[in-house]
Amino acid sequence: MLEDAIAQNYRLRQRLQRVAADVRDYETLRSNFMRTVGMPHRSIPPELLDAFSHDPSSVTSGTRKTKSWRAVEDIHNRIVRQQETFRIFLSIVKEDGIPAPESILDDHINTLMDKLQRLERHHKSMTAKAAEVKDALTKVKGTHAAVKIQYNDTLSHTSAVYPELSQIVALEESYKDQYQQFWELGMDALTFILDTVTPFWRTYGKTIGDDVQDFLIIPWYRNEFTGEPKRYPIRSLPRRSFQHWMGLLLFFFITAAVILLQAHAAMSSIYNYKLPWIGNDGFRWILMPFFWIGILIQWGAVLFELCIFFAQMGVIAWWIGWAAKIFT
Repeated sequence: MLEDAIAQNYRLRQRLQRVAADVRDYETLRSNFMRTVGMPHRSIPPELLDAFSHDPSSVTSGTRKTKSWRAVEDIHNRIVRQQETFRIFLSIVKEDGIPAPESILDDHINTLMDKLQRLERHHKSMTAKAAEVKDALTKVKGTHAAVKIQYNDTLSHTSAVYPELSQIVALEESYKDQYQQFWELGMDALTFILDTVTPFWRTYGKTIGDDVQDFLIIPWYRNEFTGEPKRYPIRSLPRRSFQHWMGLLLFFFITAAVILLQAHAAMSSIYNYKLPWIGNDGFRWILMPFFWIGILIQWGAVLFELCIFFAQMGVIAWWIGWAAKIFT
């Protein structure tokens, strides 16, 4: 029995030492955390941890020096000191009046609980609305089935009595197909124009910009071009190669020819604005708005080309006047 008691006492002593080490580590982490968050806390005294981790009844070097009843008295005194340490700590805890620290997660938990409660109320309201929508959809489904039956009956009767309606529907579908083809043709034309203009401008854009600057912008905005009250001096005609001058001359005649052809086509469109070559009145009235829009586009192109032509004439007149010393 004595050996069993000694073994049991040894196991309890080892367990108390492990618990005391864990409590000491926990107290260190807790103290650091509380100082970090700035919350008050009560630290466990080191002597209490030492008293908890040591077995007062264990045999020490001081106990081995004593004999008989003095050894027993020494162990008893150590037990009394350990108990006194515990009593002092418990009395301090009861008398200091420091409340238990609040958890830093209380506010977050309360906020989360409020949000969960609001979410639950919202869920209940959405569930009620979903039930109402489900009932409404059930009613609509029944109404739709009844109306569909009546619609099919009416459609079959109407198609049999008035076959013109079927012809109108077929004609409408054909118009839709023609409009879709017209739209696709327009998109293809726009794509072709962009694909054609972009490489041309990438190749000749700088040359065109230089010509506009030298022949038009500088003579027109001579003061603004320099940014000063002094006028920009023009000492000579801009230098260009012979092929360049031939290209400018060709562009002038092409512009004049295009204006004549475009104006003639626009006038012909005005004379035939009622589309007399279309015999079907319904089809003619459908195409007439698109034809009028085309007439407006034609005249817009004519006006734009006239602006370019008059700008060329103005540039030619100014440089002729400059060469004759009329303009300086």
